[in-house]
Amino acid sequence: MMEQHRQLISTKADTLFALKNLIHESTIEEMYILYVRDYQMDKLEVCHEIMDQFKGRRIVVRSSSSAEDSFQRSNAGHYKSILDVDSSSEEEIIEAVDAVITSYRKDIQNLSDEQVLIQCQALHVVCSGVVFTRDIQSNKPYYLINYDETGSTDSVTGGTAGRMMKVVRNVDEGTLKTPWRELLRAVRELEHVMDGLALDIEFAINKDHQVILFQMRPLVASYKQGNVYDDNAFFKLLDNAADMYEHHKNVITGEPMMMSDMAFWNPSEIIGNNSRPLDYSLYRAIITHRAWNQGIAGIGFRKLSEDLMHRIGNKPYICLEYAFYSLIPQKVPEKLARRLVRYYQNALRHNLTAHDKIEFEIVFSSYDFGTEQRTKRLVEYGFTEEDRRNLVENLKEVTEDAVLNYEKILEEDMESLRKLEKIRGREEDLLHHDKATLHQIMQAVQSLRAGLQHYGTPQFARQARMAFMARAFLRSLTENGPEGQKKNGGQTWFCQEDTDAFMQSISTVSTEFEKDFRAFSLDEISRAEFNRKYGHLRVGTYDIRTERYDQMNFRPGPSRAQRKPVPREDALNLDRLTQAIEESGLHVTAKQLLHFIRHAIEEREYFKFEFTKSLSLILELLVRAGAMMEIARNDLSWLEIEDFVLPQYLTADGLKDQLEEKIAKRHRRYQEFRELYLPEVILNRRSLDVVEVYEARPNFITTKRVEGEVVLLDEEPDADIHDKIVVVPKADPGYEWVFTKGIKAFITRFGGAASHMAIRCAEFEIPAAIGCGEKIYHYVSSLSYLSLDCRAGKIEEGIQYRNLSALITQREGVNQYGDPVDILESGYVRFYELLGFIPKTVSNFTKNVEMIFNKKRDLLIVVGGGSLPPSMYDRPHEDELQPNRDRMEEQVIHYCVAHGIPIIATCRGMQYINVMFGGKLWYHPKLPVTRTRGMDHQVWLVKEQRNIWVNNYHSDCIYEEGLAPCFEPLAIDRENHVVEAYGSDEMKILALQWHPERRFETANAYEETRKIVLDFIQKHVK
Repeated sequence: MMEQHRQLISTKADTLFALKNLIHESTIEEMYILYVRDYQMDKLEVCHEIMDQFKGRRIVVRSSSSAEDSFQRSNAGHYKSILDVDSSSEEEIIEAVDAVITSYRKDIQNLSDEQVLIQCQALHVVCSGVVFTRDIQSNKPYYLINYDETGSTDSVTGGTAGRMMKVVRNVDEGTLKTPWRELLRAVRELEHVMDGLALDIEFAINKDHQVILFQMRPLVASYKQGNVYDDNAFFKLLDNAADMYEHHKNVITGEPMMMSDMAFWNPSEIIGNNSRPLDYSLYRAIITHRAWNQGIAGIGFRKLSEDLMHRIGNKPYICLEYAFYSLIPQKVPEKLARRLVRYYQNALRHNLTAHDKIEFEIVFSSYDFGTEQRTKRLVEYGFTEEDRRNLVENLKEVTEDAVLNYEKILEEDMESLRKLEKIRGREEDLLHHDKATLHQIMQAVQSLRAGLQHYGTPQFARQARMAFMARAFLRSLTENGPEGQKKNGGQTWFCQEDTDAFMQSISTVSTEFEKDFRAFSLDEISRAEFNRKYGHLRVGTYDIRTERYDQMNFRPGPSRAQRKPVPREDALNLDRLTQAIEESGLHVTAKQLLHFIRHAIEEREYFKFEFTKSLSLILELLVRAGAMMEIARNDLSWLEIEDFVLPQYLTADGLKDQLEEKIAKRHRRYQEFRELYLPEVILNRRSLDVVEVYEARPNFITTKRVEGEVVLLDEEPDADIHDKIVVVPKADPGYEWVFTKGIKAFITRFGGAASHMAIRCAEFEIPAAIGCGEKIYHYVSSLSYLSLDCRAGKIEEGIQYRNLSALITQREGVNQYGDPVDILESGYVRFYELLGFIPKTVSNFTKNVEMIFNKKRDLLIVVGGGSLPPSMYDRPHEDELQPNRDRMEEQVIHYCVAHGIPIIATCRGMQYINVMFGGKLWYHPKLPVTRTRGMDHQVWLVKEQRNIWVNNYHSDCIYEEGLAPCFEPLAIDRENHVVEAYGSDEMKILALQWHPERRFETANAYEETRKIVLDFIQKHVK
């Protein structure tokens, strides 16, 4: 039986033809199967048959070769398919068929038996995409649906668009909405016909909800895995997670909770979306159990003594109803408050991408310069004007109180921090006390935990809420303007650059850290001094598995942080701010408001920095306790903070036995729940069966646009990140060191507009996309080089080519045994790889140079390194020579010039080519303005009439009068009259004295050089 169904799998055309009379839940567009042998014999006859059959309708000319759609390989997208062909046009049909057949030639020798499939183009398409009937990563029992709703039929398969949905295989299709119900019925029918084979299905759905089948083939990834997945065990696990969810009813509405992994106290950012028991229990104990509400209730928000965070499987979620309710002012009547919660629920259902931005886009949580206008939409949803005014006036009161009483609130919270510091000082000695008992360690842990709950985290929650108010003020100043102007397209109170400049003038603990790290690197302060201040920080604030800074082996070097710009004292003009305040009806002065905004943002960071000292100490005490019981640090992460209590009657060995049993049980359970795909937002029970992957809207910081190489810091923790775009899933204060390295940009999967890293990036004017979500994050992670445009809100692959072939020369040297060797710095390979080239090295000992040009070569790269023969300079020298290299490079350069192959030369290569064509070269001249090796300097771009910064790794030079007549200067060191770059369009040569592949110290210098190289490639590489 199975073999019969396998026989249905053939070419695309034959498979669809065989299915045509076997399926009823989907349709197949009218077909014509073209055989290449017939087409080659008589193109016109075949063409006229197509014209007669389709009678002027639009058609699709699709690949249907024997080399695709098999059990061994799919070759999806490998061959061409041409859409929207006019079936009445002989010319269009022949052109399209020829293009498809030509695409076969790259790897199919005998074309005569191959097919091309002609079909009617589907009309009135509202959705199209691809369904995998198993998860292709691990064979889990999910239908993976990648789809697009633009009406295009190839955007998903072409990789240009698409959304994603994961549907558990045992879902009741009756619970699905149209058109997914119809699609699932069609897919299940195909599975039945194919006797349960894992399938890869291309489909479209038209306006009548009719499913159109474009293609069905074996899901090759599933067959290559070969493992049999226990679906029933998986379904039972999902039912367990569903039971967990349905157990949680919110006390506001009495219904199952709406949940988010990134709302309000964003647990996925702080402890991860698969958090271990210790991380979760610590975060719950000190933040989300009570402190989250105690802090804000003290400044006028609603009291709620409920747990904010709950766990489904391994994933932490925030109860959205509790977040909504707690952000309503206390004086708002209870009935109105509950109606507002309902309103916020509905608002989020219609805008799920705002779940990590509820304070800014869903909830009215403070009064700012846009509150009056934004709250008017409440009236459209059934609220009275009296309701609206009640909310607005109470928001204004809470906000004004925070601004006017800020110093008093701050002093009270600082006093609490001082009490926490005393507790910490008392317990810290136990870390270094050799005779400390396990009971004492456990008591210290509980003492610190209680101290945090009373004197640390409620105060941080309060400061964090006021920082949100501050950010809301800044945001609203750029979104609103003088009465009557904004709604008519007029000016806002301030532009984004103004508020960015203000943020850069803020000085947080990160500013202090960067300054101290530089001092430490320069031996101005000792490691001990640095550790006293920052030693408690760790990458993963709640993660016991990570080391603290005082346990890490720092390699201090010159700090490469981008220096903060000189603060603009007038960034937010007081007169204009006063006008905004007067129009808003706020009863505060401009100076009071600026003081509040600045200090609320600064103090939020300080309070977080301070309370994490006690949290870090708890983790170290637990490590000490673990060592006493011979429990490894990693194993401790499977325990909960509540487990670390040692009753007087229990011995250390007795406790160890109990803990080890819990470790084994929780570890096993954790591994089981890791199998589940859990959504970012849970609206109801169905959300667990149908997991939609939303395209999040990142929080873009600054208005800059940058391009750069991508570094995935979790995968490359030791990478050089200077001038790179750093990508991490989540970031906390333990990532402070990143800002000392002069990074180009920062991208995270998790994080909010007012998160720790958002503030850091704004402070240092670092372009960032914070909180990209799963889909964009995975896209970014797949790139080597990207463009980040914060003003336009875009993240795209950087400009580069595909699979161009480049020859690259090498230095000549000798190894430790005296053997001649070729030497190439890896930076060259990386630089040109990021442009889309595949560099192939040329040995200096190549005898037959022409042989290396047997294959098509798109570019020759002549590298730097070492001196040229003395005869080529203005005076003799005794430097080591490279005769084999000189001979080889001369031959390949002449060959490329003769055959029109473009050349890019660097440093020594640039100097050599100049001399080869009649120019002069000066050996180690004394320049009027010294150029220090390794330091950037400016050069003048002759054509563009502007300066750019370049690096400097050379001692020899070409003065302007020494440039060969066949070349034109492109860049000049005007202070020294030295040619820094030259070129020739006729000879297709670009020569740079500086090194594009090496480090630049100046911001954006790398991009400037890369643009010069790209412009040359676009002009000359075909």
